This record gives sequence, structure tokens and C-alpha cells, in this order.
Amino acid sequence: MDDTFRFEEVRMLWLMAITVSVLILFLWWGWMKKKALISEFVKSRLLASLTLGVSWKKQNIRSALLTFAVVLLFIALARPQWGFSWQEATQRGLDIVVAVDTSKSMLASDLTPNRLQRARLAALDLMELAQQDRLGLVAFSGSAFLQCPLTLDNQAFRQSVDILGPDVIPQGGTSISEAIESALTAFDPENNNYKAIIILTDGEDHEDGAVAAAREALAQGCQVFTVGLGSPEGELIQIVGENNQRSFLKDEEGNAVKSRLNEKLLKEIAEAGNGSYILMRDAGTLSSLYSTNLAPLPKSELASRLVRQYIERFQWPLGLAILILMCEMFVSDQRKVPKPTEQIQSSNVLKHS
Repeated sequence: MDDTFRFEEVRMLWLMAITVSVLILFLWWGWMKKKALISEFVKSRLLASLTLGVSWKKQNIRSALLTFAVVLLFIALARPQWGFSWQEATQRGLDIVVAVDTSKSMLASDLTPNRLQRARLAALDLMELAQQDRLGLVAFSGSAFLQCPLTLDNQAFRQSVDILGPDVIPQGGTSISEAIESALTAFDPENNNYKAIIILTDGEDHEDGAVAAAREALAQGCQVFTVGLGSPEGELIQIVGENNQRSFLKDEEGNAVKSRLNEKLLKEIAEAGNGSYILMRDAGTLSSLYSTNLAPLPKSELASRLVRQYIERFQWPLGLAILILMCEMFVSDQRKVPKPTEQIQSSNVLKHS
């Protein structure tokens, strides 16, 4: 433990500054309005006698106490912390490899802005959901490459996702079997943790063996899930050339290429890998996949590390605020008014003198 002082919720201090400023203005406005109303309905020569029992000084003290109590309440809400101790924290989760199809067919725009961009966003959505899990990334088209090994570092995973593009794998085509094989290299065979591969693709596989690869993955204790991007009706593939000129991808005969979602193959792969297939519809697709299929799985220990446990000190400003509010209740804004007999005696003394 040391003398480190900090606020956990710093934004509450900004809210305090705004609230206290408004409160002071309101109390000042109320005080001025009250004096104005009294002056409006009472002659000035009677004002002193009618307000004789009101102590403006005590009213100001009550307002100051109320304001100070509000400040202390906001300080308590900001969770002041003084000192910390080291505690061992164990992180438990799953091992998940995300395989993203980067072939040119993923440039089709039947998903906004296109299939590849939507796959990248989906991978980042999964990262936000799987905070306790280790994530890896495989990029694939005609061949596959382990872009990011299994890691708990969200920044490393995000950077790997950000550089995904149609040129990251030089070999054209699509080979889902190679994507599965590359994903399997990321897992530790001696680790009994639950393992999963999530494949984001339109399913246009130009090689054989994807279903067999999914069966092999299952034999190694890894489930395979597939996420389909695109539509069965298909969409023309737009490519950006020099000077940002857009054109349609054409085959060897000069015909525009239309890419279609192959749901049948993706369902067969998921079934062989004891996983499930889901069609990419919106931002909630990966959330549904994770919460339904992955979150219920038992978690294994992934890492153990020392973390700082800051010591909460909100009790002090909170207790002081309660004490000040109790004191404010007992402060009367009335001042002692002389009794009529005392006033007569006082006037007689003045006359005889």
C-alpha cells in the first residue's frame, strides 16, 4: 500500500461543478426574489419591523452548509481512493480463432459497406463480447495465414483486424480448408481449454476438403462455427483501380462476376464441426452467436497476474455530508426578537436619559 490518491469516477467531479454552480445561482436567485417580494408589498418604513425576526446571516449559513454537503456527496460519488494493495487475479475464458475471408468476392456490396468491411466490424464486435477470452485471427483467400496468435491483448487483435484487406493474401481464390488448418495451429494441443473457430465468409470455396477439415478440427477438440456474409441472389463485385476509379470484376471472358452466398456449404461445415451456422444480418449477429453457443461453455484458467486493488475512501465525504445536513436542520434562520415589555422599558430608559 502507498499514498496514491485518485478518483475512480472523475466525470462525477465535472457534474459536481455544473450542479453546484446551478445550486448557488438558484439559492442567490431565491434570496433576491424573496427580498424583492417583501419590498414590493410592504412599505420600506415597516420592512425593518416585519423582518425583525429573520436573520439573513443565518440563512446564508444554511445555504453555505447545504452547498458544502452537496459538494461532499458528489465527491463521494466520484469514489475517492487512497492507497492500494496487490491482489492476484485469475482470468478465465475460451480460446477462439476468427477466420476472415479476404478474397475479392468479399468486396461485394450486398452488405454495407461491403462483405469484407462487415466481417472486420463483426470481428471487433466479438472482441468486445469476449473480454475474458483469448482471441486469434486468421486471414484467408486462396491460402491462409495466422495474422494474430491467441492473445488477451485487445489492441494487438484490433491492429491485426484493421490491416485486413483483399491484398493481404497474394494468392487468389478461397480455401476454407486451409483457413481451418491454419486456425488449428494457434491452439495448444496440451491445453484442455474449450476451443472454437469462427469463419466469416461468403462460402465461395474454390477448393475441396472444407467439410473434412471441420471434422478433423472437431477430432482435435475444436468446434467450428460459420457466419455467412452476402445473399443467395448474389451481387456484382466492385473493385477500386488507379485514381480511385471503380469498376466491376470480370472473368476471363470479360463478363462481370457475381458472387453468391453458399449457405449449403457453410451449414455442412458447421455441422461437421459440431458448431452452428448463422447468417450475418446486423450488429447483433455475433452477439447472438457468442451468447447462445460460446458464453455457456465452461471457462478454463488462461492467465494469473497481480492487479492493483485501490482502497475506497468514499465513506469519509459521505459521512461528513450527512453530518452537515443534520447540522443544517438545526440552524434556525430566526433571530431573537425583544419582547414588547423589553421594548417599552428600553424606550423609557432612552427618554429619561
